[in-house]
Amino acid sequence: MDFRLGIPTEHHTLVVVPTMLTSSSGIESLLERIEIRYLANRDAALNFALLTDFEDACTAEMPTDAAFIAQIREGVQQLNEKYSSDRNDIFYLLHRDRKWNQRELVWMGFERKRGKLADLNATLRGAQGRFSQVVGDLTRLQSVQYVITLDTDTQLPRDAGRELVGAMAHPLNRPVLDAKGGRVVDGYTILQPRVGVSLPSSNRSWFVRLFGGDSGIDPYTRVVSDLYQDLFAEGSFIGKGIYDIDSFEQHCSNFPENRILSHDLLESCYGRSALLTDVVLYEDFPSSYAADVSRRHRWIRGDWQIAA
Repeated sequence: MDFRLGIPTEHHTLVVVPTMLTSSSGIESLLERIEIRYLANRDAALNFALLTDFEDACTAEMPTDAAFIAQIREGVQQLNEKYSSDRNDIFYLLHRDRKWNQRELVWMGFERKRGKLADLNATLRGAQGRFSQVVGDLTRLQSVQYVITLDTDTQLPRDAGRELVGAMAHPLNRPVLDAKGGRVVDGYTILQPRVGVSLPSSNRSWFVRLFGGDSGIDPYTRVVSDLYQDLFAEGSFIGKGIYDIDSFEQHCSNFPENRILSHDLLESCYGRSALLTDVVLYEDFPSSYAADVSRRHRWIRGDWQIAA
């Protein structure tokens, strides 16, 4: 669908960044990045939210918690004062307190990223009390149909939000259930855009230069086919994309607690996802061998867990 002139109100979309509050400088970066995403994707039907947890801790509260909350609340409020003069709240903060995890023996955000998105989806459909700190009028978000979820360092290029919503709203991509309503047999719950290496991160170290591949914008040579999408008409979700809230809740909300480390692949299998190669998001490449190995270790643990 061509939404270059604006996203229709019936396709109201929320751009969210599930993240953690770890430092004052980190909070400043979160606020700066979400402002940049908004400036590149101004649209009356797009809102932007930070979904936040504190770091894991041995106690329910830490000495820095209050200062972090005050800083990010003030930052989101200032963004709304700066840009929302002619409309309702644009920016939102939804924060959760730590909960005791008996298996991990630590105070942490319930189910981490997956838990944040589950609480968000429930809140968007009328649930109360999922977040302890809220900035912004949640009643306006009750009409949200799609969620664009991004990682902390993911860039949302100019008008990429409209392109994602336009693809998701296309009649051929809308999820279709079987006769029993138990699974998606046609269309998609999730669309996964292509992810490239951001240009600033490509020169941070020799490691990135050697292993990061091409960076920046390349509109010609990278719009290519994908094996899984071509053979099976499905792709793999890697945690950065757009999803239909109602279909996602119906098919991806009943996973067991404390059992799943890598939830993206399961969500793409149960909800059905597609690869959107002509829309590109950008993120930083790990700057060192140790950082890359740590990331791959998490991925491998998650894959083995699913296989087991």
